[in-house]
This record gives sequence, structure tokens and C-alpha cells, in this order.
Amino acid sequence: MINDKINIILINCDDLGYGDLGCYGSCKNKTPAIDKLASEGTRFTNFYMGSSVCTPSRASMLTGCYPKRIDFENFGDNPVLFPGNPWGLNPEEITIAQLLKDSGYTTKIIGKWHCGDQPEFFPTKFGFDSYYGLPYSNDMGINNLGDNPDKKGKAFKNIGNTPPLPLMLNEEVIQEQPDQASLTERYVEQTVRFIRKNKERPFFLYLAHMHVHLPLYPSMRFLNHSENGKYGAVVECIDWSVDVISYELKKLGLDRNTIIIFTSDNGSNSRFGASNLPLKGSKFSCWEGGFRVPCIIKWPERIKNNNTTSNRQIIRRRDGFMAI
Repeated sequence: MINDKINIILINCDDLGYGDLGCYGSCKNKTPAIDKLASEGTRFTNFYMGSSVCTPSRASMLTGCYPKRIDFENFGDNPVLFPGNPWGLNPEEITIAQLLKDSGYTTKIIGKWHCGDQPEFFPTKFGFDSYYGLPYSNDMGINNLGDNPDKKGKAFKNIGNTPPLPLMLNEEVIQEQPDQASLTERYVEQTVRFIRKNKERPFFLYLAHMHVHLPLYPSMRFLNHSENGKYGAVVECIDWSVDVISYELKKLGLDRNTIIIFTSDNGSNSRFGASNLPLKGSKFSCWEGGFRVPCIIKWPERIKNNNTTSNRQIIRRRDGFMAI
């Protein structure tokens, strides 16, 4: 018996730029699954995140508050949280995961958290029943910070003093310095298992991709076919994940009962093959290229398909109307 509540899957990419997808104008990256998602739903052209860097952006998205309102805009000398920092999302804040859990949903986060790596700030303290992923950015392990060209020349505190990159299951570290070239595939496996396990009850899944944050770790299966080097390969890996999720939902008969939201935490670096075109600026900046990101929402029979909008759109529900 399939549940009668709407399932929600929120896919949040890391540093994916406005111009990185085919349906947003990219001629370099092949994204057929994401383009199909856009054709089956609505593609938003004026969608903004709360910050042009990841920590405040993610907290803003989860709470619905501006970063400054929740005191989540500066962390010592850095604009984002670093391993071992004593700060994190205020335990008094209410997240979308907590609201949905209180409404009977099973909730899970897979991927990057970056809202605090101390025990009192773990995702399981904010409404998520379970967690599998990295507590912060993929470049913050002991072997990665020096390899990330985005960090060179910047006054980031704590570089060189970080622990091994931890892969976590709930509140425990299950692996140190995991092979990042295969990490997205592991995330997708966890996603499929979660969907299958909860096919008869409402669920909220927050899939927070590692890609396309620097340094890039593409698997050979995508790198061998990319026309945009490593960057194109990791974008296409994200596209593959969307294809797998869409297929699984349809196979289980859940596709018409599930909202899929696809977006990015902030703009790209506009380097190494990335693009925010036609916008000016990039990640870390206050230009539109830092804040304005792709957003696609699919909800069969509720949101118009093959639609593009830059304004608030009204969608019909069984019990009336709802604005998004």
C-alpha cells in the first residue's frame, strides 16, 4: 500500500553554476536526465540561495531564515565552518526535516552537512532520522586542502591542521579519507536503499552531493566520455544520479507521488570548466553568479510540465491552491 502523503526529495549540488546544465544553456556538459526533469516540471530562472558560500546557504535553506538572522554568516576568520570549529547551527532552530518528521515523515540526509561537526550539531539533532555522508566540504581532509586551487592565496584559518576526511553513518565515523571518485555512487546506493525501504510511508530525503566542489574526483566511467574534462565528468555523474533516482521512483510507482527539487547551494567558481553564464560573478561574490542558481521542481499533476518561470507560480492541490 503506497502512502497517500507526498514524498519529497531535495537534491542540492555543491557549487553547481547557473550555466552548468544543458537546460540552462550549457553546450559543454551532457545532462539529459536533468534536462528531462526540467521538461517534466518547472525550471526556475530567478532562484536565489541565501548566501554565495555553502555553510550559511545550507543553513538558510534548511531553516527558511536569512543567515544573519540565525547568526550563521561568519565563523571566526572564515566565511564557512572548518573541521573542529566550536560553532554550528543553533539547536533551537527548526529545520524542514524536523517539521516533516513531526508530521509523520521518515527523514534522511545523504551527503554534505556543513552546519557543524561537533556532536551537538549533527544532522540527527535537527530532525533527520539518519545520516550518511561528509560533515563538511570534500577538500577539508588532511590530503585535500593543499590540492584545492581555490584555497591557494586565501587567508583560510586551520589549513594544515585538519583530521582525516570522515565518512559518517549517523553519529559515528565509519571510514577515514574515503575514495572520493566512488563516493557519489555510494550516495546513490544509499538513496535507492532508502527509497525502497520507505516506499509505503512518507519520506523526506535530502541528497547533498559532493560534486562539483573542488578538488574534482570524477570516476573513469564519466571522465572517458566527458567533453569538458573533469568538470564535465562530475556534472554528468550528478546527471546519472538523477536518472537512477527517477527510474527507481517510477519502478516503485512513486513518481507521481513525489516532489523532486533540484538545485545548488551557490554559484560556481567559474573556473576549470564551470560556468555561471550569462550571470556576472561567482562563488564568494555578491554578484548574481554567486547567489542565483539552477532550480527545477517536478511534481506530476501539480506543477506544470515543460514550464519555465521567473515569477511566483500558482499550483493546484486537491484542497485548493498553493503558491511557490
